[in-house]
Amino acid sequence: MLLDTDAFSKVVMTARDREPQVADWRRRLTGRTIVIAAQTEGELRFGALSARWGPARLAGLEAQLARHATAPVTTEVVKAFAEVRAACRAAGHPLADKLHMGDAWVAATAIAHDLPLLAGDRIYRDVPGLSLLEDTSH
Repeated sequence: MLLDTDAFSKVVMTARDREPQVADWRRRLTGRTIVIAAQTEGELRFGALSARWGPARLAGLEAQLARHATAPVTTEVVKAFAEVRAACRAAGHPLADKLHMGDAWVAATAIAHDLPLLAGDRIYRDVPGLSLLEDTSH
């Protein structure tokens, strides 16, 4: 199961369920291996550095990153990135927009590694070739 940055932050990095969907995500992830995209790892590290986390919080982030694999950026991921953006552009889907470039890399990683994606961001809905784990908390 590939987790987008928001899902990883809420499920793995936060002990409490501040939103109803997070409790649902935790239940649905039971027994599944959590993987993140290189894009997500970069976003997590950038967020921590930008927020000037102290040594203890940074160590906590490092510990969580060490527990969960980061999917490698392979030729297949790069090809999937180009293909998903082209398909989204042709379909008029906003994932093709430059603003969503990071999300396109996450989607491409999920597609190339044949992993379902868990994300709270609706940008991933109706992306061609993407298996999305839908929110069932509603």
